[in-house]
Amino acid sequence: MAGRFSLRLRILHVFFLLSLPIVLAPQSAWGQSAQIAGTVTDTSKAIIPGASVVIVNNATQVKWETKSNGDGRYLAPSLLPGVYQIMVQAPNFETEIIQNLKLNIASKISLDFVLHPGAVSQSVTVDGSGITLNTTDASVSTVIDRQFVENLPLNGRSFQSLMTLAPGVLIVPSQGVGQSGELSVNGQRTEANYFTVDGVSANIGASVSSSGFTGAGFGGATPGETALGTTQSLVSIDALQEFRATTSTYSAEYGRTPGGQFSFQTRSGTNQYHGTAFDYLRNDALDANNWFNGYTNTPPIAKQALRQNDFGGTLGGFIDIPHLYNGRDKTFFFFSYEGLRLTNPTPSQLYEVPSTFLRQNAPAALQPFLASFPVSTQRDNGNGLSYYTAGYSAPSSIDTSSIRIDHSFSDKFKIFGRYSDSPSNSTARQPTDLAQVNATIINVKTVTLGATSVLTPKMDNEFRFNVTGDDYKSSRTLDNFGGATPLNLSGVPGLQSNSWLTFFLFYDLYPYYLLEPQSNRERQVNVVDTFTHTLGRHNLKYGVDYRRLVVSEELPPLWEVGFYYSEASVLANHADGINMYKQTINMKAVYPNTSLFVQDEWKVNDRLSLSYGVRWELNPAPHDANGNTPYTVDQITDLATVKLAPKGGPLWQTVYTNFAPRLGAAYQVHSGRGSGTVLRAGAGLFYDTGTQLAADGYYGVGTTGFKSFNGDSFPLTTAQIDSVPQPNANPPYNVAVWGFDPHLKAPYTLQWNAAVEQHLGEQQTLNINYVASASRRLLTQNFYSPDLLGNPNFISGNGLYLTTNRASADYQSLQVRFQRTLSHGFQGLLAYTWSHSLDDASTNFTIYELERGPSDFDIRNNFQAALSYEVPGHYDNPWLSYALKHWSLDARVSARSALPVDVFSKTTVDSGSGQGIHFHPDRDLSNPLYIFNPIAPTGRQINPLAFKEKDNANGNVIEGDAGRNSARGFDAVQADMTLRRDFPFSGRVGLQFRAEAYNIFNHPSFGSIYNSLDSGALFGQAYTTLGSQLGGLSSIYQLGGSRSMQVALKLHF
Repeated sequence: MAGRFSLRLRILHVFFLLSLPIVLAPQSAWGQSAQIAGTVTDTSKAIIPGASVVIVNNATQVKWETKSNGDGRYLAPSLLPGVYQIMVQAPNFETEIIQNLKLNIASKISLDFVLHPGAVSQSVTVDGSGITLNTTDASVSTVIDRQFVENLPLNGRSFQSLMTLAPGVLIVPSQGVGQSGELSVNGQRTEANYFTVDGVSANIGASVSSSGFTGAGFGGATPGETALGTTQSLVSIDALQEFRATTSTYSAEYGRTPGGQFSFQTRSGTNQYHGTAFDYLRNDALDANNWFNGYTNTPPIAKQALRQNDFGGTLGGFIDIPHLYNGRDKTFFFFSYEGLRLTNPTPSQLYEVPSTFLRQNAPAALQPFLASFPVSTQRDNGNGLSYYTAGYSAPSSIDTSSIRIDHSFSDKFKIFGRYSDSPSNSTARQPTDLAQVNATIINVKTVTLGATSVLTPKMDNEFRFNVTGDDYKSSRTLDNFGGATPLNLSGVPGLQSNSWLTFFLFYDLYPYYLLEPQSNRERQVNVVDTFTHTLGRHNLKYGVDYRRLVVSEELPPLWEVGFYYSEASVLANHADGINMYKQTINMKAVYPNTSLFVQDEWKVNDRLSLSYGVRWELNPAPHDANGNTPYTVDQITDLATVKLAPKGGPLWQTVYTNFAPRLGAAYQVHSGRGSGTVLRAGAGLFYDTGTQLAADGYYGVGTTGFKSFNGDSFPLTTAQIDSVPQPNANPPYNVAVWGFDPHLKAPYTLQWNAAVEQHLGEQQTLNINYVASASRRLLTQNFYSPDLLGNPNFISGNGLYLTTNRASADYQSLQVRFQRTLSHGFQGLLAYTWSHSLDDASTNFTIYELERGPSDFDIRNNFQAALSYEVPGHYDNPWLSYALKHWSLDARVSARSALPVDVFSKTTVDSGSGQGIHFHPDRDLSNPLYIFNPIAPTGRQINPLAFKEKDNANGNVIEGDAGRNSARGFDAVQADMTLRRDFPFSGRVGLQFRAEAYNIFNHPSFGSIYNSLDSGALFGQAYTTLGSQLGGLSSIYQLGGSRSMQVALKLHF
């Protein structure tokens, strides 16, 4: 034991020594800057040491100077994305100049120079435009440049549509903004992605789940999006230079999560003043009606109102204060503002509400609670409920602004600073009670500072410092929608304005409402630094990334939950359960994360490059800043004896041995101009933080007092509320325990890939890639009832939510990408992915069982395309020239196969293990899986006769043979189009008109399906479009909605 501890200290000591020069040096953008490296030789391939290499940014004229070392190698590791000129000089050799070399975000370009004998005054100039192949490492990534960002039809002016252009990236159903992620990358869970803006973390999306508990964003696992789920709070489209999606086998400088690494670079000013002013308008008069507005209504109801006004502008240039300061070539600024005013439609959908009979015959004490649902004119379904169909529109808004300042002190030292402020709000109605209004306010503020320092021609340092705040507030209130009579909370005994109330009719389609006012705030401090050292043919990098998240939330003093399982219990007001919670503390959880890495990029010879390194991840369990760290359990090996661990200890033991090695190789088979071929292969180990569920315990034992009332009348009396005990940890525990395996470990993924990339001319490349992964120790959270095992510390109904490392996943895919940079007016990116994802649990949140099967996001075929075409035209007639020139067409096409559907029969608690069980039925192979139904969406539904509930000899439901995710939903096909026309007023000033159509062919894509056998005749039918199912991003901006049109004007100068 002592030996292992001594070894751990030595490892930490080595990393400390490696990071010392990083911390003490002046410092710029980790993971965001581009790099150029290469060798300078003469025509006989002899190296030329001491050659001068001068790199100049065309837009700002900012210079970067270095020299080749004793091995002829040079390195420029900290360049902003842009277009550059490179000049190489050496005595007795002609000067070599490469012009128009484009550097993308985080690109690593290998560029060798061969100098010819002659005078320095003589020069050879080469055009460097075109796509440059990655010959440095084996990372799998896709870059979307500013040209594409500006031109493509982006619904909601948000980046989700751009992110899915990268092979292996899928938008899948989300529980909501900040609650869970919405992108699955190469089979990873949706909370496994990492977003950075200008090199610092943007994973600061803390918001609560739909049930009121903490979401994954509390642990820094989701991006800080707006209240509508859009990305303006990360960076507005007009302030974005470009972004890179790195999806597999990335080098040691990337990490913290094993999923996609999405890097955004913001725009800087230049030596010319540029700006825009724009307005994007939408109105339902231009749109098609939603499919379900006709399907669920005869005759079809009118479209819900849609009004959008998206406006703003930008201004960038150099800072010039007359007679005081001229910042040309030195000091630049870029300002951006975007405002959105939206009335957002939600189409008609089938719901259930209390019937007129139930409202009139329920006891008087319950009638105000039943009256808080909309009124239905349809007949009683025989269970006290009636169908109700309606749609609605609700307001939302965004105001996002940012300013960035860049300054170059010299060729060796540059700094920048950026501030952004993105308040947003949205309003929606609760799907289980349209009379409940859910209002959300999210305000994200960021300050980022950075510096780049060239210490010597062989040493460079980059530094970032960031402070981000994310404030979240939500209110859930009742109004008179659909004839509802809103409940007056002050009339409920014992409750106050900040108390919570939940009222469930827990059967059939589960109508219920939740009155839960909440607020939380998240604060991030992120320090990132990378030190680069050129040593012979090696480019060495050492880096540190420290992040500290502090999440605060006000917990409710009282929370009353009443639920009924049948009409009879409502009519008698004998509640099947009333749960009353008391809480006396507030949350202030602290999440510290530290990462260190060492990376070597070795140019072995002219053809072969190796990239290898190791990353160390330290992610201890969070603690409470006020000493209120929740309880956990002492062990998990015997649930019959499990009890609380002593107060004040960590939720789980910290692991200090999370070392993640990475290895990649790139071999240049052919290096001809426009015909290059590169083979790449790589593998690596990637850790997750494992903290997505760490804040759940704030709603459990020790922080919450609880009492359950069975068969009592709802609501409780003041005396009954007073009888609820104060929070305590005395056995038997009177509230659920949220426990963690004391030896919980960070989930990890092994990734590997092999690729061939081929130049098809100078402007086009074709990439064919095999990408695979194996994920292990994934988080699972199960509910157990230890009292059924004879454990005296637990009582019936108050069980154990236990988080462990029991799940695993496997993924393999073939990914093909064709990319063409802008040339002759045409730019394009086509991506196809065939993939297969298997796991035994696809979520970090509570599951019922582990069962191997297709992942929830197992989409087998996925095709994505983005195309931009400037219509050519040369006309002698000035009138024809004015009418027909300057037109452009842009398209965004998405086509993918169906998501799985998990068919189940019942949910119960296993008396043998005390675990919650989600039962699947038997599959009856004598009946087809799908049948034709003329009234179902697309005429197809999952066949109810294809499944049968399986019971044992005692008539109790048991697990059948159908398995998990045994059926499929519907494919999703959509084409978005833009028609653009520029009206140039002069060489620098013009006006652009845009007409955009989202889902131009109005192809319906269906989403959620009734997947429970208890749904009766509705089983197997879709009840929403895909846009409503996906969640997260507002449904109007999602894939799968009805056709929607947008027109815009943009003044640019």
